[in-house]
Amino acid sequence: MKSARKICTRTVLQAKGTYKYLKEITGNGAYYQVAWQELADGYIALYGTTPIQINVAPILNDIFEDEEG
Repeated sequence: MKSARKICTRTVLQAKGTYKYLKEITGNGAYYQVAWQELADGYIALYGTTPIQINVAPILNDIFEDEEG
């Protein structure tokens, strides 16, 4: 997988790769926003036809009871 980090609910990529910019897919309903590309002066949306799978560690909601002496 490309170098990526996650902000909010979208992935940030350092390079465009095979994804498209909005101007490249206008009018094609098969594409949707899947990531952001980080530029020197901000971010630009990237579009694709399949989602990017990110492995995220599960949230552990362990409850620790107070110990009674």
